[in-house]
Amino acid sequence: MKRKNAGDDKPQTELHRLLLLLGLPFMHEHHQAFADRATKDGLAYPTYLEKLAEGEVAMRHDRTIQRRIAQARFPVIKTMELFDWSWPTKIDRPYVQNLFRLAFIQDKANVILLGGVGLGKSHIAASLGYAACLKGCRL
Repeated sequence: MKRKNAGDDKPQTELHRLLLLLGLPFMHEHHQAFADRATKDGLAYPTYLEKLAEGEVAMRHDRTIQRRIAQARFPVIKTMELFDWSWPTKIDRPYVQNLFRLAFIQDKANVILLGGVGLGKSHIAASLGYAACLKGCRL
C-alpha cells in the first residue's frame, strides 16, 4: 500500500512507515538502493537484509560515539598523533602509549599526570578521553 505524506510528493510505502515506527532510520533511507543493488548483483534476501542490518548497526555505533564525545565536552579534540614527542625531552613515551590500551578504565584505576606548565598533560588527558569515547567507554 502506498500513501503520500502531507507536503511530500513521494509516495510512502507501508515499509517506510514501519521502518520509521521501529526507529530504523538507516534502513528507511537506504533499503531501496540496497534492494536495487541486491537485484543487480543477484543477492539472496538474507544477504540483502544482512547488509541493511550491518548499515543500521554501523550508523548507531557512529551516533553513540558522537554522543559520547559531545557529552565529554572536550574544548578541542586532541589525539596522540598530534602530540609533539620532541618536547618534553624526558617523557616516558612507552608508558604514555601504554595508557592508550585503556586498561586503567577496566581496572577502575586512576591516571595522574604530573609536570610543569606546557609539557602536554592536558593534551594527553584529552587524548585519553577521546580514545575512550572511540572505544565505547561509558561515563
